Amino acid sequence: MNESTRTDNLNTEPERRIIWTPPSEEEKRKGRKQFALILSASIALSLILAAFNVYAAYITSDLTIQIDSKIAPCRTRLDTVGEVLKDVGFKVGEHDIVEPALSAHVDDSTEIRVKRVRIEEEQEREKTGFETIEEDDPEMNRGESKVTQEGAQGEDLVTYRVTYTSDVETAREEIGRKTLKKPVDEIVHVGIRETINGFAYTRKEVFEATAYTGGGRTASGTRARVGEIAVDPRVIPLGTTVYVEGFGELRAEDTGGAVKGHIIDIYMSSRSQCRKWGRRNVTVYLP
Repeated sequence: MNESTRTDNLNTEPERRIIWTPPSEEEKRKGRKQFALILSASIALSLILAAFNVYAAYITSDLTIQIDSKIAPCRTRLDTVGEVLKDVGFKVGEHDIVEPALSAHVDDSTEIRVKRVRIEEEQEREKTGFETIEEDDPEMNRGESKVTQEGAQGEDLVTYRVTYTSDVETAREEIGRKTLKKPVDEIVHVGIRETINGFAYTRKEVFEATAYTGGGRTASGTRARVGEIAVDPRVIPLGTTVYVEGFGELRAEDTGGAVKGHIIDIYMSSRSQCRKWGRRNVTVYLP
């Protein structure tokens, strides 16, 4: 064998072979044990997942939420109305109306209804009416009238507390009022004058009438005569001309101790006339 041949043999790697050795009985027992453990763990995990899915389905509620006019379905595992609303991001206001109550429990039949309520203060300018005042005018005939002062509306600044439910006004309460402009009353003169046989009068009343005679001086200092009467000055002032039913125009010039209130004493020319007249009621027309 030469030198080169020896060198080649030294550089040549030995051949590798894989030899399978059957597992021992101990190794087989360990393998079976590990497989059983893995199988048991898999089965247990599957059972746990199945149970969780059943439980999750059981505790989940499918319900609806209506906020004002908007309705939306909702699936939740939460327990109360308040928790559900908080979970969906809705903040319940102080005056909001919630049905059922926030503490109520929810289930598949629950319909949560929320009506948002807001209360605002609003100010408005409002016109105020004026009064019409009628004043009797003896210089105008009955049935006639004349506006002597035009009426004018006033203006108030009114503050209201207004309640809106679901953006609809449901209540309005006045809480303040300030007068900006006072109204001006309208004044109307109303005619009250009428005539009877050419005598203008404004009112007529029933008096008890007696009669007297005998001459002398009246309380006004004039001569007692036919055409004058005695009166109570508190009812008919002295110097007033009246129209007495059945006599015509008579002038109040005298008084008398028995002439009080709605009594007149008519002067007549003789005692026989006075006796014939006696005492009776008459209508007296006053200017």
